Amino acid sequence: MVNLKKLAATVTLGALLISGTTPSYAASLTEKQKKVQQQQQQNNSKQSRANASIKKREQAISKEQQEINKLDAELQDVINDVAQKKAEIRATQQKIAALQKQIKQYEAKMKAQEELMKERMATMQKNGGGSIDWAEFIFGSKDFGDLLTRMITAGTIQENDKQIFEEYQATKEKLAAAQAELKAERDALVKQKEELEQRQKTLNKKMKERAAKIKKLNAEKVKFESKLMSLQEMESTLKAQEKAIKAEMEAQRRAAEEAKRAAAAAKKQQASNTGASAASTPTASAAASVPASGGMFQRPANGRLSQGWGAASGANGYSFHNGLDIAAPVGTPINAAQTGTVTTAGWGGAYGNHVIITHVLNGQVWTTVYAHMSSVSVSAGQRVTQGQNIGAMGSTGNSTGSHLHFEIHRGGYSYSSSSAGSTVNPASFF
Repeated sequence: MVNLKKLAATVTLGALLISGTTPSYAASLTEKQKKVQQQQQQNNSKQSRANASIKKREQAISKEQQEINKLDAELQDVINDVAQKKAEIRATQQKIAALQKQIKQYEAKMKAQEELMKERMATMQKNGGGSIDWAEFIFGSKDFGDLLTRMITAGTIQENDKQIFEEYQATKEKLAAAQAELKAERDALVKQKEELEQRQKTLNKKMKERAAKIKKLNAEKVKFESKLMSLQEMESTLKAQEKAIKAEMEAQRRAAEEAKRAAAAAKKQQASNTGASAASTPTASAAASVPASGGMFQRPANGRLSQGWGAASGANGYSFHNGLDIAAPVGTPINAAQTGTVTTAGWGGAYGNHVIITHVLNGQVWTTVYAHMSSVSVSAGQRVTQGQNIGAMGSTGNSTGSHLHFEIHRGGYSYSSSSAGSTVNPASFF
């Protein structure tokens, strides 16, 4: 159904434009355009700050990553050193095991050689060894090996038995060398294990240091990526809002031209039918302006007011709540609070499914935000009228229950978690 009051106001505006008020309207339009241009300049400034913030944080994270890369290089050196120490220890342990096996073989061989030599000595004593002072050799020797050495030196052992005694002596020397080497390897193993323990402590310390840095960096990255998403969304929103402002101004220009033509036709029709004067219709100022208080924006949805605009506890990540929360079941219709051009429509971070609409009222740019929607029924660039359905209520994004988070910004969109920023209390407009 056509809104008769709006039609009458439109017709009147057109009639006044034709009847000689066009210059003043043009001047008014120029003022409005100046205001819009100021808003666009503010948007450009916000974009520049967002880009600078992104670049600065990227540089900080890059520096932190470089520190971790340097630590990783140091850590790799320690890991390689520890691995080398472990390899040295394994080699030493293998060498010790081989020496122990070799020593057992020498000991077994010496034992067999001793038994053979004992038999040869017993035979010598029986077959002509009566002239040898066995008591002197036996009791004067330190051990069996010393006994053999003394007997060989004294020439008391026959030439054909010398080879047996010499082989025994060689085995004895090899055993002594193996035992000395075993001791040296065991001493080296103790030292290697001590070095490994120290390197392992260094490794553990650096691993903890790295883990702490990684944890910090990851936290910074999560924080940055979240902030980056917000900044990038902000930049995208600001760019989209520039287009929306231009589109809204163009739509209003076309509407004014259409009203002008309609007014001309109405004036002609009135003159021919009744001769009535256009002065009996409402004034142009009433048609061309929007009241600054109740009625500028309408309530976008039915439901219970669950949180107001203003200071907040900070429990949910913000110390200032920039809008109104209207709670109702999922699917509750959400309508445009005022006529305007859709800047953003779709998914976006903490807002979940949301719609942002740009309005130009008397040359002043306004922005309304509708967040946590279950569905969106409009698209970016689309022009909507006040009261038109734009989607349905839900609980998407950072939301704990079905509700509409609604914001009104004087000017372009600008978010702050600790202050009102560019927002105004929506309740003052209903």
